[in-house]
Amino acid sequence: MIFISYNHKDEQLVDMVARRLELEFGRDNIFYDRWSMQPGDSIIGKMNEGLEKFTTFFYFLSPNSLTSKMVAKEWKSALNKAINENLKFVAVRLADCKPPAILTDALYIDLYGKGLDDAVAQMKCVIKGENAHKALDDVENIVAVVQKISMHEIKVEIKALLFSENDADFAFVFDNDIDDFEISTQEAMYYGSTGGIRQNINGQTIDLKMRTVRLYRPLTPKNSMKVTIKSKSNKVLKFAGIMQVLSETQGKPIKMESGIVI
Repeated sequence: MIFISYNHKDEQLVDMVARRLELEFGRDNIFYDRWSMQPGDSIIGKMNEGLEKFTTFFYFLSPNSLTSKMVAKEWKSALNKAINENLKFVAVRLADCKPPAILTDALYIDLYGKGLDDAVAQMKCVIKGENAHKALDDVENIVAVVQKISMHEIKVEIKALLFSENDADFAFVFDNDIDDFEISTQEAMYYGSTGGIRQNINGQTIDLKMRTVRLYRPLTPKNSMKVTIKSKSNKVLKFAGIMQVLSETQGKPIKMESGIVI
């Protein structure tokens, strides 16, 4: 049994939540006074009946419910039962307010801060006993700082931010012929290959050229890779980007650090 405890001043928002839970768990499995109580029923009797049967108790937290004596009786009774009988007691924050002191060390579902869809999804996970964890987005480990020295020279520093990259293999892409530019560095590296890549830019297909460079050592957070790219034929360098080489046929564009103007 799911028990919904709230103040009637919040009923429009709570009703939206209750109806979404009803679609999955059914009305008979939810104690919600708007449909669980009929004219002539004893309010206290019905409340006690619901509290005796609940397996998950949702306390909808708002300035209205915090000042309601009836809601306080419900959640305090439910909290005692949850502590002694290992049942689920979960606060759901509806507005910008703080939970009672006794609940401050407990996690709550933040409908006010996260939105209705996320809150209902978390509530469903609680009811089912599932983990509501959402995987975080992957972060970029490699970034490049690109400094344009002149029309004929570019300096690049490639950094590993969080962890070492053992396969430090990168492709420098230009809208120049392969023989128009050269890459140099003060440390040991070797050229892997040269080739081309086709891109669609503003509706036009452009054939770009790239030269790959591989370090003999891992790229680490404390030891970046610095290269200098110069024009060999005094032509203007048309830099198009840097890619991390993943395989002979796959590459991943490297993110440029914010604020860098190429």
